[in-house]
This record gives sequence, C-alpha cells and structure tokens, in this order.
Amino acid sequence: MPEIAHTTLGRNALFTGLISHVAAILVSMMPASGAELFFSIVFPFSCLALVIGAYTELKNREYYPLRDWRFYVIAAVTVFPVLGPLIALGLIYRFQKNGQEARVRLSGLFLAIFRLKANALVLFALIIFLFLLFAVIHSRHDPYFKKRSQNMNLLQSVLAANQHENFVRIVK
Repeated sequence: MPEIAHTTLGRNALFTGLISHVAAILVSMMPASGAELFFSIVFPFSCLALVIGAYTELKNREYYPLRDWRFYVIAAVTVFPVLGPLIALGLIYRFQKNGQEARVRLSGLFLAIFRLKANALVLFALIIFLFLLFAVIHSRHDPYFKKRSQNMNLLQSVLAANQHENFVRIVK
C-alpha cells in the first residue's frame, strides 16, 4: 500500500507541520489576546516543516526537488490555512516512485494520512513547545496579568521605599 512518507525525517516533519498547522488555526480562532502573535510564529513554522518533509520525501522518491515543479507546487500550497496541508499531503502521496504510480488511488489518501506517524519524542517536544509558547505569549498579553504585574511593581516600589526609609533611620 502506498505511503505518504517513507523516511523518518519526512514522517516527523510532515506530522509536525500538520499538528502545528492545526494548532495555529485553532489558537487564531480564540478570542484570547496574543493569539495573533502565536499564529505569526507557529504558522510559518508549520509551513516550513511541511516543505522540509516534502523535500525529503521527493528526494527519497528519486525526484530532484529544487529542479522539479512538483516541489514548488507543494511549497506554494502549504500556505493555504485549512486545506493547504491536506493538498500538500495528497500531492506527496500522488507522486510515488515510477513503479508504484499505477497503484495510487485518491481513496487511499485518507488511510495514508492516518498511517502517518511520527516519533513520540518529537511529538512530545512539539506539544511542550506549543504549550509553553502559548502560555508565555498569553501571560504577557493578557490584561489580567498586566494588571497583576503593575500591582506587583507598585508593591515592590513601596517595599523599596520603606527599606530606604529604614536604612536612613539606622544610618542617622
């Protein structure tokens, strides 16, 4: 049965790009502050991961990616927000080696997407990275945290002034 990705780097990059793409779209639909910054960081990362995976897989299938129009079509399609990764995976699935092209059918694409698996450590690192990035961006742009940090700064300045007054009394 034809697969989308045969190499380890290709599987990891394509699956990472797919997960990052979905995370960027979902977070961008949230009304949370800082979502646009998260999207502007994660979406290009997901497109880059999909392009790296496509390059690796086309290279493995004995194409010359930088000289072949297929690679540039896949790279251009990845920037479409919702259907881009699915079209890119479909094109990679469609461009098999010469002996396998006759067996490729579009109905097998969705099964091949579900068979696309990445390394568990790579997925764990990606999920931790996305979570930490979301938490840092959200905590810096959320009005609640800004108000809390202003209160903490006010408290620190009051304590510093109080310590200065105590120091002046001790010195006298």
